[in-house]
Amino acid sequence: MNKIKMLIAIFTALFAVNSRASANSYPTEATAEYVMTCMATNGQTPDALRRCSCSIDAIASAIPYDVYERADTILKMYASTGQSASLFRETPMFKTILDQLRAAQVEADFRCF
Repeated sequence: MNKIKMLIAIFTALFAVNSRASANSYPTEATAEYVMTCMATNGQTPDALRRCSCSIDAIASAIPYDVYERADTILKMYASTGQSASLFRETPMFKTILDQLRAAQVEADFRCF
């Protein structure tokens, strides 16, 4: 019985360490860019800084950086015009990636705003 408790404790600790690592795995530049853009939208106040920092941390805990980076690229392509932009708007795989980001943003809004 003690071995089972020990294994559960080890797996719980490993999961907690892994969760913290993935939450902090976004590059500093990407985090800063998100916070600055968020603050431009929500005000240049200390409260906005706290909420926007909370928001990117919540997003980072919900989706890995590679998904965030793909979604950010897709959103930038959505804003452009021409045939290549329509390719980004019409591809189901890209919509799925954006849906993951949007779900993470909704969760972040509930937690932080």
